[in-house]
Amino acid sequence: MREARYRDMGLQIKAIRERLNMTLDAMSKETGISRSYISDFERGFKLPTGKFLKHLHDRHNISLNYVFCSEGRMFRPSKEEQMNLDFGKYQEEVEELLRYLSRVPPALYAVLSFFTEYKVKNKGFIKEHYGGVEKD
Repeated sequence: MREARYRDMGLQIKAIRERLNMTLDAMSKETGISRSYISDFERGFKLPTGKFLKHLHDRHNISLNYVFCSEGRMFRPSKEEQMNLDFGKYQEEVEELLRYLSRVPPALYAVLSFFTEYKVKNKGFIKEHYGGVEKD
């Protein structure tokens, strides 16, 4: 049973490496883990190290659920997908505003300053009418 788990996880790791268009040598160089050790992961002879999994997760946005359970998407959803915000008829304007703010720091600081002040001054009203809007 244990060998099957190793093998399945190895297949997932190989699929990830191939999807990233990386050779074993390139993956080894990027992670600092030897080529032969990564090959052992892929062939199911060894389980991947925590360092290796953390690297895949942090650098390539790989879902660890995909690695461990062979389920779901290979890549974690982007922040935009996770937020899944819908501004209705204002969607284009909001996206334009966000692009602008990302390129013009003084405008970003001005908007954040206004937002912070507005939120503090209107906390009761917002909570009463909108039930609060804090992060989930």
